[in-house]
Amino acid sequence: MDTSTEAAEGERTAAAGSAVTPPSSHARCRIAHLLVAAATTALVFLVVITITGGFLLHLGPLRLSAHNWRAPLLVAVAALIATASLGRGVLREAAEATWLFLHDHAAALAVVLAAATAGIGIGFGTYSASSSDASGYVSEATLLSSARLSSDEPLARAVAWRNATWTFSPLGYRPGADAGELVPTYPAGLPLVMAAFRLFGGELAVYLVVPLLGAIVVLAAYFVGARLHSRYAGLVAAALVATSPIVLFQIVQPMSDVPAAAWWTVALLFALAPLPNAPFAAGGAAGLAILTRPNLLPFSIVMALATMNVPRTPWPDSVQLPIPAQTLVERRLRPDRLIAFLAGITPAIGALLLMQWRLYGNPFVSGYGAAAELYSVTNIAPNIGGYARRLMTGETPALLLFTASLIFLAFTRRRTPLPPQLKQPLVLATLALAIVGLSYLPYAVFAEWSYLRFLLPAFPLAFIAIGALFTAVLMRLPTSFRAVLLLSALAAVGSFNVLRADREQAFNMRRYESRYRMAGRYLASALPPQALIVAVQESGGARYYSSRPVLRWDWLDVDLDTAVAALRAIGLRPVFLVEDWERADILKKHPRSAIARLDWTPRAEFGDETRVFLYDPLDRIEPARWRPDRVH
Repeated sequence: MDTSTEAAEGERTAAAGSAVTPPSSHARCRIAHLLVAAATTALVFLVVITITGGFLLHLGPLRLSAHNWRAPLLVAVAALIATASLGRGVLREAAEATWLFLHDHAAALAVVLAAATAGIGIGFGTYSASSSDASGYVSEATLLSSARLSSDEPLARAVAWRNATWTFSPLGYRPGADAGELVPTYPAGLPLVMAAFRLFGGELAVYLVVPLLGAIVVLAAYFVGARLHSRYAGLVAAALVATSPIVLFQIVQPMSDVPAAAWWTVALLFALAPLPNAPFAAGGAAGLAILTRPNLLPFSIVMALATMNVPRTPWPDSVQLPIPAQTLVERRLRPDRLIAFLAGITPAIGALLLMQWRLYGNPFVSGYGAAAELYSVTNIAPNIGGYARRLMTGETPALLLFTASLIFLAFTRRRTPLPPQLKQPLVLATLALAIVGLSYLPYAVFAEWSYLRFLLPAFPLAFIAIGALFTAVLMRLPTSFRAVLLLSALAAVGSFNVLRADREQAFNMRRYESRYRMAGRYLASALPPQALIVAVQESGGARYYSSRPVLRWDWLDVDLDTAVAALRAIGLRPVFLVEDWERADILKKHPRSAIARLDWTPRAEFGDETRVFLYDPLDRIEPARWRPDRVH
């Protein structure tokens, strides 16, 4: 039994001993417990409705709707008045029982949060090989499932212009060592997991990987928080992860941000575990994280320190906050565990270096290019401002909870010493944020809010630290208020986060990204075998879905009309797949090209917000007499 459980048992015993009631009062206690539970639930609903304006949930045949704040307020007030009428002691005991209930069932609540996270990823998933990242990961998984690391494009050896292999490389791919060899741009960590799912479950299973790993990161955050501090801190961390706007935005897309966060959090969980082989398992999980996001190799420092029990936390047994028993026992450094951790992480690092050597000709060069090409000190200043703004807008509730907790603890420190068990989660979280931040501050500057995703691997530890601080606040309050304040705070944070994710179109990504899937499948069924697709933004999805070669007009050094004529001369039929915003870019790149004007009727149209057009240059010579297909 850990100290968290011991503390809960102590509170439970004290509550029982404070009022030894005759059998006739047991019924009153049960009624009081039910009334307090009803009041607490009503208050949570009141918070959610006040922030969101109401909600409508469909649970199979059931429909749950709430839009009026008056009803939950009346229920809460009536339940509290009814409980108070049973006696002050009964009310206090019922409130304390709710706090103990949360302690005893925190893991079950974390499981519910994890399941809901996976459900959102599955229910709102894009299921599209879209743009560059998603099409790159999904198509690389297809390569790996067929036991290949690269593909061959013979057309690159059949044309005469420069950079031929680049021009036939769809988004997510680049030239390999040989002419015509196309190699993936992205690391193999996520595609390896996707490939395993694809072998057993087909193409659809590939899109389940990220939602399932999202559930894992929520559960892992809970258990790490419970080990570093308390079950309450773990529950807060799980709720913050599950409702984080950037997590909700990324979990619906087949991209590597959520998986990287999941593997690092699992690695930390094993690093803290008292099991004999846990350090080796921590190294293995950290290896998967590095295969998923190689530039975060320095993040393994956090795992190594946690494995060795750094920072050490020799806390006195008199501390009344829930403290994991293992932390109290292991007060000395454990360098022997570091050896097992290094043994676990080495195979993945070796595999990464070998793959980079094979694909890019240098073990220390990634698919993105050499470090000198990717990083610049001039990016640091704009990125500091950019990430600060993204954090303040994307994680406002978590930051407010963190700030309010610090202020409260600072003002009550003289009366109650600062709990020493805050040291480990705060130190590890600070180190994690520093390492991840330093990894991306010199990297390229991006304007979009969604690039907050780069910081995701550090979020679970940061949320655990916030959960520990907030738990310390709750433990300094009367027990009667703790459960209500905890649940109300989590409801408020979750409501704000979901609204923010909705404003960022997290739950609309499937419709927005569906144009890639619709266009790709249309091309696969409508184009003749000798077709070649001229595209840039749609090149990854078009190649994946149709299996036709693609030509990147942005890489062409020759005139576009000349390239089209050369391709026709070798028996190909070029068609153009162009998004509406790309028209101006094509004409700017090829100003002397008549085809670049795209001034004839397209064969088909796809998408809503962003429209995609399919053009056949032969229709320019002989204008079409049909109505173009409109695919929604």
